[in-house]
Amino acid sequence: MNNHQYTKYLFDNVKKISFANPGVIRDTYGVGENLTHKFLIKELSNFTKDIIIDFGGNFLATYEGKIKKKVVVGSHLDSQKHGGNFDGLAGVIMGIVIIKYFHEKKIKPKYSIAVMGIRGEESCWFPYSYIGSKIALGQFDKKLLHSLKRSDTKKSLYYHINKAGFNSNKVSKNKVNFDISNFKYFIEPHIEQGPVLEKKKIPLGIVTGIRGSFRYRDAICKGEYLHSGATPFDYRKDSVVAVSMLINEMNIFWQNQLKKNKDLVITFGQFFTDQKEHSFAKSSGLVNFCIDVRSNSNNTLKFVNRTLIKKIQSIEKKTNTKFFLGKETNSQPALMSKKLISIFQKYSKEKSIKFETMASGAGHDASVFANYGIPSLMLFIRNKNGSHNPKEYMSIKQFMEVFKVLCGTIENNYF
Repeated sequence: MNNHQYTKYLFDNVKKISFANPGVIRDTYGVGENLTHKFLIKELSNFTKDIIIDFGGNFLATYEGKIKKKVVVGSHLDSQKHGGNFDGLAGVIMGIVIIKYFHEKKIKPKYSIAVMGIRGEESCWFPYSYIGSKIALGQFDKKLLHSLKRSDTKKSLYYHINKAGFNSNKVSKNKVNFDISNFKYFIEPHIEQGPVLEKKKIPLGIVTGIRGSFRYRDAICKGEYLHSGATPFDYRKDSVVAVSMLINEMNIFWQNQLKKNKDLVITFGQFFTDQKEHSFAKSSGLVNFCIDVRSNSNNTLKFVNRTLIKKIQSIEKKTNTKFFLGKETNSQPALMSKKLISIFQKYSKEKSIKFETMASGAGHDASVFANYGIPSLMLFIRNKNGSHNPKEYMSIKQFMEVFKVLCGTIENNYF
């Protein structure tokens, strides 16, 4: 098979083994993710025998170059529940096809090339981002092994790592299987999850930075259930009104911050009353909601969090309600390597491949490697219909355009 055919073969087979109508399910340390890792490791064994699996189930397959230092190409292999087939998977497959190319051409590149398949990036399964990449670098907080529960099974991360055949005890001691000192660069090809490249008809995005975040996933507002007709305005304790006020005020605040050129996104992704108690004839006494705030600036994230708390305190007094935000989770912003950005801009211009230099609004494993101190870069692939949904669509043609850039920079010793 040529590279185009082999790429399609890999995507099609992973879709078959993780298919869930609609879309795919590659659950973290579950059947879908496990089968995907197993299949891709088997494929990689055709091109290299140097394949290591760490204590948390991440794999690293290396094609030897003239120098032991490695250009690591990788991404995550888990998916959202009923997600698309390309999110995360595209980056690992691109690494595999690059190794296939060098193996078949019998080319020994300057640096060794490694493909990394990462576990547990999506936080829909466990309420925590970048599980696999933090385990791979020995940066995972061992306390979370027992406290993090999977959303569907309610069993701990510790349990699921062991059940999948790996070693939670070693993970708890931050034991690392990979020789991280030989990681020269980390490059993560990934579908763009927004509309920019598709609207501009450009195949490649060269990413400058990745937003960090703070999140309150299980926030609630408590008021009182009171008769909708018999309770005057001044006596109400309406939680729907209170949360609505918060959403409106934070939305206005967001717009004002954008006018000041602050990088910021604020999302209230869930907002619901209690189905067992709510009624047409009651004001609501309970609202569940979540907040997701993202920015490329730690100072902005801290400022927004303080603002959120102040607005809640004010709204509580106005509405006679009480907010409980619950546990906060967060991730750190990360800047991509200026050297790598420059290399890929230069090569793309020389080969007349159009690109957009852009920031990433979503979080990615590359941020963990960058903040660890490994020069890192993300390459976005043009993609239709957004992401985290079954209609996600990346054409193999667009994939191969980015493949040409990444493979070409390695083959022609641009590093």
